Amino acid sequence: MAKAKTAWGIDIGQCALKALKLVDYADGSDPQVEAFEIIEHQQVLSSPDADRDQLIRQSLEELLARHNLSGSRVALSVPGQSSFTRFFQPPPVEAKDLPRIIQYEAGQQIPFPIDEVIWRWQAFQEEDTPELEVGIFAMKRLDVAEALGHLDTVGIAADVVQVAPLALYNFMIYDEQVADDGATLLVDIGADTTDLVVSDKGRIWTRTIQIGGDNFTEALSKSFKLSLGKAEALKRTAATSKYARQVFQVMRPVFADFVQEIQRSVGYYISLHREAKFARLIGLGNGFRLPGLQKFLEQNLSIPVVRIDNYNNLSPAQGVNVPLFNEGILSFPTAYGLAIQLLRPVPVATDLLPEEIARRRLWAKKIPWFGAAAALLLAALACPTYRSYIDRSSLKDPSLMSQAEDIEHEVETNRNRFNELKQQGMKELEEIDAYVDLLGYRNAVASVHTFVGRSIHQVTAKDEPNVQQMLADYVQATDFQQRKAIQQKIQEIPRNQRRVIYVWDIECRYVPDLSTLDPDLRGSGGFLVILTATTPLIEKKTVDIIDALGRESRLVAEHPDLSSIMLMKSEKSPQVAPLGVAMASGIEAGGVLLTNDPFLPNEGMLQDMLFKLQWVLTIKDNGLTDIGQGPQSPDAAD
Repeated sequence: MAKAKTAWGIDIGQCALKALKLVDYADGSDPQVEAFEIIEHQQVLSSPDADRDQLIRQSLEELLARHNLSGSRVALSVPGQSSFTRFFQPPPVEAKDLPRIIQYEAGQQIPFPIDEVIWRWQAFQEEDTPELEVGIFAMKRLDVAEALGHLDTVGIAADVVQVAPLALYNFMIYDEQVADDGATLLVDIGADTTDLVVSDKGRIWTRTIQIGGDNFTEALSKSFKLSLGKAEALKRTAATSKYARQVFQVMRPVFADFVQEIQRSVGYYISLHREAKFARLIGLGNGFRLPGLQKFLEQNLSIPVVRIDNYNNLSPAQGVNVPLFNEGILSFPTAYGLAIQLLRPVPVATDLLPEEIARRRLWAKKIPWFGAAAALLLAALACPTYRSYIDRSSLKDPSLMSQAEDIEHEVETNRNRFNELKQQGMKELEEIDAYVDLLGYRNAVASVHTFVGRSIHQVTAKDEPNVQQMLADYVQATDFQQRKAIQQKIQEIPRNQRRVIYVWDIECRYVPDLSTLDPDLRGSGGFLVILTATTPLIEKKTVDIIDALGRESRLVAEHPDLSSIMLMKSEKSPQVAPLGVAMASGIEAGGVLLTNDPFLPNEGMLQDMLFKLQWVLTIKDNGLTDIGQGPQSPDAAD
């Protein structure tokens, strides 16, 4: 009978270490949980005075004190916020050409020097469709080394390193938690971040948002003037507390921000995949136990929300404390996805374990065989060596050896001559590269204008009727009556309620060293983009639309069509003033400002709000990313 295989999945979170040991018997039955642990760190890792390395080591030592990990393979998770994930659709090519295209795409997409990251890729294809989608997953070598270093200090050797959202996706698929008739959104609430994972007909999409359980704790701490420890205890017992209603009211603004971030992510995914329809939301993490959160999500997202009470394809083995395991069932899916990757086929089988470590461990396993192999090798070498000696001594004509040496000398001379000619061509190649560099930044301004235009469209298209689109129709209309009809339709809306932005000037200024703008942006050059615009909205709504413009611009900058630019930061608090006041004060606006609406000459603009918004952008590879051979960026990619 074949020996059962065992695997540990270790998920090190901000508040606790979650570990799950699965055993897979050879009889074809589902794997079982043989052991599990939730070990809370002595202090939250994100605390200002926390010693992360020491806290993680203490938790790992406690795990080893309770369980023997020898004989089992180990998979370790790394956080989604520290990794890079990108999906794209390659052009139709032969299978042998696909790795070359992916290598090129990785060099363009990964926002770090390629030799400083560990990256892997995997192709995804829906059933009954020729379309192929490729996922690129990367992480800085230093971050992977830090994660592995925690295990090394206590003598644990990881066999697989996987990104947490991808482990969650493997859990969703293997445990059959996805909806049959639509997309499934998994929401895993951590301490300081929340991982969003979409499963949609074989397609995967992930995002990490910067809201977690700590945001609710901080809201309680500030409102009730409690220490963070007491606020955390109040949050965990809120469902049974006599102050449950007051606790919920305090956390309600955080609920609203949380839902808004999910709505934006869902909206962005649907903008990429128009046919997508969400049929289920799965809530995970201890943060999902917050009173009222499940109902709040259902009401605001209009998606059925499910909280998992048990696993479909995993059950506890004999001797496991079932009530205690069920109590932590919302905390184990990441560890579940990690361990199952070591035991069964999973949809995402990538591994960020450095190749040199994997190779070193493989050689270590083969050392016992090296002695015998070396002895056989020596014996095998003895025979041809002896035969060579016999053949050499049997040559009747010594001049034949001299002829062979002359031929060898001639070959070596030709090889040296070839290398000399090759070096001469290197100078010409350098001259070619210099000419190519002259084309640098040729697409920068066009990319900047596209970036600004799409950001404005994303913000102004949210309301109906869409005044910005009506103005665009007005400009394109050639018939006078048609233009007049559009003017009348616009004037039916009170001016200060029109969600529209008039662009007066877009200044694109090259900055050789971004640290002159912000010390945190050191080491590279970029562009300072200044938008001068007006809007007829009142001042408060103007501030809101500017905030929305800053947020939406981050999603726009991630679109593959704009892969040559990278948004570093946007201005948080631009100045806003009525146009009339700004003109009277002599404020430099950058463009020629009019007092009357250029599209509605009978309406004045002096009460419209004038504002300036700044972005800092970097141009990848001097804007030369599309020179030469290589695929064009697809229209639909994350």
